[in-house]
Amino acid sequence: MHGNPMLTIAGVLAAGMICQWLAWRITVPAILPLLLAGFLAGPVLNLLQPQQDLGALFFPLVSLSVALILFEGSLTLTWREVRSVARTVRNLLTIGAAVTWAGGTLAARYLAGLPWDLALLFGALIIVTGPTVIAPLLRFVRPTAKIASVLRWEGILIDPIGATIAVLVFDFIAARERATLTHTAQELLWVIGVGAALGSAGGYAAYQLLRRYLIPDYLRDTAILVLVLSVFALSNTFAGESGLLAVTVMGVFLANTTLRKLREVFYFKEKLSVLLISTLFILLAANISMDDLALLDWRSGLVLAVVILVLRPLGVVLSARGSELDRRERAFLSWVAPRGIVAAAVSSLFAFELAQLGYDQARAIAPLVFLIIVGTVVIQGGTAKWVAQWLGVREADPQGFLLMGANRLAQELALVLQKEGFAVRLIDTNTYNVTQARLRGLNAAQGNLLTDFVLTNLDLAGIGRLLALTNNDEANALACKHFEHEFGSPAVYQLPPALSVREGNPSPYQLGRLLFDPKATYARLDHLLEEGAVIKKTPLTPQFTFDNFREQYQDAVVVPLMLIRGKKVEVWTAQRPPQPQSGWSLVSLVRNGAAPPAAPAESDEALPELAPAV
Repeated sequence: MHGNPMLTIAGVLAAGMICQWLAWRITVPAILPLLLAGFLAGPVLNLLQPQQDLGALFFPLVSLSVALILFEGSLTLTWREVRSVARTVRNLLTIGAAVTWAGGTLAARYLAGLPWDLALLFGALIIVTGPTVIAPLLRFVRPTAKIASVLRWEGILIDPIGATIAVLVFDFIAARERATLTHTAQELLWVIGVGAALGSAGGYAAYQLLRRYLIPDYLRDTAILVLVLSVFALSNTFAGESGLLAVTVMGVFLANTTLRKLREVFYFKEKLSVLLISTLFILLAANISMDDLALLDWRSGLVLAVVILVLRPLGVVLSARGSELDRRERAFLSWVAPRGIVAAAVSSLFAFELAQLGYDQARAIAPLVFLIIVGTVVIQGGTAKWVAQWLGVREADPQGFLLMGANRLAQELALVLQKEGFAVRLIDTNTYNVTQARLRGLNAAQGNLLTDFVLTNLDLAGIGRLLALTNNDEANALACKHFEHEFGSPAVYQLPPALSVREGNPSPYQLGRLLFDPKATYARLDHLLEEGAVIKKTPLTPQFTFDNFREQYQDAVVVPLMLIRGKKVEVWTAQRPPQPQSGWSLVSLVRNGAAPPAAPAESDEALPELAPAV
């Protein structure tokens, strides 16, 4: 790839996507295969030399990408979420950061042998954790809400704080002859002032543009993208490295507004961040040379041990005193603090610039920081799920169901799922339906699942799938479209629409996965229930197979609904129905006897009959 920037960029993008897919496939944090690919492509096989291949564009591209990643993360930070843990977050950003900075400095000085000035820089660089590793870790581990809030807020807000401290230390080293405490304090105030002012201005500008519909929908996402990059670049121009603070302030400002279109902006930035994270980790890992890695020895391992086993637990203990967190939650926070992309990017930049200024020992900073990144991700990230389970601070495996609709069909299906031990929540706008569901012992709430209030306050603990079961096909499709971002597109289902696309139904590309059978519309299933159909659970064994079941009900109307085995459920879909196996239980809607007459259709054409047997 050397000397061919186009091939370099394309190759890194392809490798990043492969690593992301591999991480999903084997359920590990994506940073692990990404870093491994970077080390293999760079130091080991010498296929990639980012700084040489991309030239002067390397560090600007890295900086702009980090800005977008940090902005995307800050769009999730709402004041409502942090209220219960605000004190702990504040202390982690102050007391915890001070403990890490001081402890990291002492470890680098007395264990790694770095001079005091470079040790101070190293301590500042490892303050940050970062959304690039925290967000995927939270999705993977699914800790309790309090822990998730603390880690999310800390991971995003600590990035500009750590980067600002690192910049001040770097400037102190680079301009040692004129650096004074007064100069450093003035520079700190200037960085904070510029970043906060431009970030607030950028957030307000974006708010007005979106609120007043001054940007057409097809330009909305890219316009906000350009605005973020412009604020970042302008802030850095006035005050070096203040851009990270600016984009964080901008994101938090927007996150705490009531913009209707902010959700679409977030989804666009979220997808873009996956691409940027995949690219950056490979590029930065490949930028480390074998000569740099040779600077690491057993003393570097001691520094890593101090960071994991001493500094983080001490910082959490001091920060969480008097908080609402219990001992188990504090113990988990003490174990989890993986470092991310900001530490990698800033350390690579400062190591390069200090080496240019004649600080030969500065070459050791980047590989030492990468050791902290890899070590904390592998050790802490790799064991976080097990530790959360051991401490009892992990949400239940999300095998439960959110049912849009509390009608008769939804109630009958929910009763079966609840009896099998699955979490089930029903949402309906109809007061009578909700009341009847509650009288039958179901967890039902009145509201419109598509409103921001319900979406914001909905408890999804243990919930991992959506079944849209209303008689409104458009509302079902809209709910699936939204919750595919929450649960993933394979886990959102809706009843087949009553009308064809030609007759006015949404395009198949706008629908969720179709439930049960192509002809199993709401009207048809409701009519079957009126005619006496019931939901039955039938165990399948080697002696009584699915074929035997079909023979037994060959004269009945049968609609297979689900397969259940222990704590696992396979939803029966129209496009790709599961294969019933021995040991599973088949849940089906059965109407014995001859097929009833067709239900009244929602259109001029009568609905097609269901097959008389499975």
